Amino acid sequence: MEFAAIGLAFVFSVVGVLEIGWQITVSSALDSAAQRAGRFGVTGQQTRTGAPATISCRSDTIRWMVSSTAGGILRPERLTVTTAAFGSASGLGGASTPGAGVGGQVVTYSLRYEEPFLTGLWLQLVGGPDRIVHQASLVVKNEMFANATC
Repeated sequence: MEFAAIGLAFVFSVVGVLEIGWQITVSSALDSAAQRAGRFGVTGQQTRTGAPATISCRSDTIRWMVSSTAGGILRPERLTVTTAAFGSASGLGGASTPGAGVGGQVVTYSLRYEEPFLTGLWLQLVGGPDRIVHQASLVVKNEMFANATC
């Protein structure tokens, strides 16, 4: 009887630690993917080595990079990547142009990823959510490059 009570508490603790570890891993992968995409985006290149042949646009390459550079942790169907270009840093928060911008513009990268809990059923039993929403944001200034087409 004592083992059942202690064993159940131990199992819950182990599952909780695994769940927290997984969600931290997902958050870290999203942050890393945002940084890599931002570093690529500021260069003005249209595509990257290894990108599928169907991708010919810088904005599409950025979205592909975010989902592919995380080692399979991030699933594209759960990921939203939004880019917005501003004329200067003082214009942040004002009118923007969707996309990765042109040479010299300031660009914001906003990533949103929904990751279901590994053990979501347990939380749903007590009225909790079934997923965590991870977010990452990045502001960069594009290098002075010949203006990209998309």
